[in-house]
Formats: sequence, structure tokens, C-alpha cells
Amino acid sequence: MYLPSVLALAGGALAAAALKASQQWPGDLGILSLYSNLPSWTFALALVLALTMATVQTVRLRLWDRGAIAGCYVCGSLLAAPRASRRGLGMTRRCLGCGKVHGVNHHRLSPKVLPLVPVEQARPATIRSAR
Repeated sequence: MYLPSVLALAGGALAAAALKASQQWPGDLGILSLYSNLPSWTFALALVLALTMATVQTVRLRLWDRGAIAGCYVCGSLLAAPRASRRGLGMTRRCLGCGKVHGVNHHRLSPKVLPLVPVEQARPATIRSAR
């Protein structure tokens, strides 16, 4: 869940270290990274990106904990982001706990909402006599 933000931070630190090491090289990249703060700005950008990604995941986790986001009906875990399902038949979300696939938009596949149980229409009472 937090792995993408850790990878963004590690990638930024690696890029900043590479830019710092390239200051010794002759040429345009060495001069650019030597006289500008490019390595530190690269790390700062990666840090902001990682914190933003971690904050989004934390907010999703808190909303799921409160019950504002749907969870898996089998194990109760958080669901992943919606993705297109096979043959273009709507969207699905995979459970992060058990791996079960859940449909997201069943109501969009049917042109009108069909009740699960047949509902009898209530007939208005007829008046037998006006007296």
C-alpha cells in the first residue's frame, strides 16, 4: 500500500545521488548540477511526491476504517482502485486482503434497475357504491 511512495522516495534519492556524483564530470550536466541546486531540488521533488502519495493512501485507509469506502464482503479488507474488466463489461476492484474480484458498476450494465424480488403493483381500491 505504501510501497509506491517508498519507491518514489528511493528513486529520488538515487537520482539526487547520481546528480551529485555527476558534478565531477566535464560537460553540460556536470556544470548544470554544480552551479545549480539540481540534486537537492530533485530530492525535494521526490520527497514531496512520496509524501503526497502516502497521504492519499492514508486518507483512503482512514475512510475505509470509518466505513465511508466499500470493503470486501468476504474478508472486510480495503478494495483496490477500479480497473476495466475483461471484454469491457464494466469496472472491477480487487480486494487487497483475499484477492477476490468485486464488480463496481452493475447498474450501468442494465438499461433499467430490476428488483431482485417481483413486486406486485398496488391497485387502487374500487368504489362499489357512491351512497
